[in-house]
Amino acid sequence: MNFSRLRYAAVASLVVLMCATSHARSTGPIRSQAVNMVVIHSTGGPTCNAKTGQVMWVKSGTLAANMRFIESHPKLGIHYMIDRDGSLVRSVPEDQIAHHVFGHSARSIAIELINDGDGADPYPEAQLSAVTALIHDISKRRGITRQGIKRHSDLDLGVMPCDTSKRRKVDPGAAFPFEAVLDAAFATQ
Repeated sequence: MNFSRLRYAAVASLVVLMCATSHARSTGPIRSQAVNMVVIHSTGGPTCNAKTGQVMWVKSGTLAANMRFIESHPKLGIHYMIDRDGSLVRSVPEDQIAHHVFGHSARSIAIELINDGDGADPYPEAQLSAVTALIHDISKRRGITRQGIKRHSDLDLGVMPCDTSKRRKVDPGAAFPFEAVLDAAFATQ
């Protein structure tokens, strides 16, 4: 992975972040706890097929489709979504709770990546540069340590109701270069 242009990507991502208009749920409950964690998600993942009762994989979808889903959901929310090309959309403000991971939403910021999350779908360099820059920015502003950056699968250990031998949340998946992203995000802090 080439992070040689991380500074330029950071500036570009922050410009997009500041200029992006909110397209999803734009509000959440006001936080009563300090933010000490960033949680990385992918839009794709396992679910139970209502017709067959079997586990099936939901593909990543498009940024627009995922934002429409979040916008129409009565409870779920995210703070940021990053497309494969590195474009970033902001949703719920950081000072408000976006419900994205059981038991941890009140003290965390959600970053959703457009990806199948199946361990086979690659994360493009533009997307990795954008998430690295965003993690760097959030952690610096909020004093979040490297240990405070989590994958959804690190926190939600539940199992599928239709097959208890399978995990409910596996995102962002084995294809996400977690340690390399953290190395780059915390290289200058």
